[in-house]
Amino acid sequence: MELRLEENEVHIFAAPLDLTQQELEKRAATLSLSEKERAAKFKFDKHRNRFIAGRGLLREALARYLQTEPSALDFNYSERGKPEFSTQLLTSGIHFNLAHSEDLALLAITRIGSIGVDVEHIRPVNNVEELVARFFSKREDELFQKLSAMEKPAAFFNLWTRKEALLKATGEGIGSRLNQVEVSFLPGEPARLLAISGDTEKAAQWTLKELSPAPGFVAALAIESQNLRVSCWTWK
Repeated sequence: MELRLEENEVHIFAAPLDLTQQELEKRAATLSLSEKERAAKFKFDKHRNRFIAGRGLLREALARYLQTEPSALDFNYSERGKPEFSTQLLTSGIHFNLAHSEDLALLAITRIGSIGVDVEHIRPVNNVEELVARFFSKREDELFQKLSAMEKPAAFFNLWTRKEALLKATGEGIGSRLNQVEVSFLPGEPARLLAISGDTEKAAQWTLKELSPAPGFVAALAIESQNLRVSCWTWK
């Protein structure tokens, strides 16, 4: 079935990564040799199978937009392992980003421009107060420390996913500038990018959106545009 994408649309798909053996074999058959070699390096079957499921999902979804076979897609990979279209597919005008946590994948596809998504399973984090104080901004740290113990896990992953989505969209990745990207994160507070290296005008050019892909998970997307329409589905 062909999928269509208008110029101002963002399509979000949430998909399970724990598949039946038959489903897993079907997706594995679409992977490139390099992807199969990478999958073989995983020590545990669970992680290997989830990698195959995620990369297969990416191929299957993109193939529907491009009206081709999943196995025909050719990717290059950045130093951080982020898949990008190879040269012959760059003219398609499609941008995408894939994230996963535990048994859930999140895929964003758009024509607007570079996009970032991140998803995390909410769980207790050891020394979470120290992590926030060390890696996030002073303002964020002060607000975080005032939260109750019950509120902190979700608030921490709001912080994490929103910053990660932005840094994936810019191509920088989570290892850089964590404390220079300021976001909203308090319980019930709408997702917003507040400042990038102290620049509020630059931050205002971006849309940061909270996503709720499944119970027990938090997620976010970031894209440098204010004119967009976001649609979310579960992949079947």
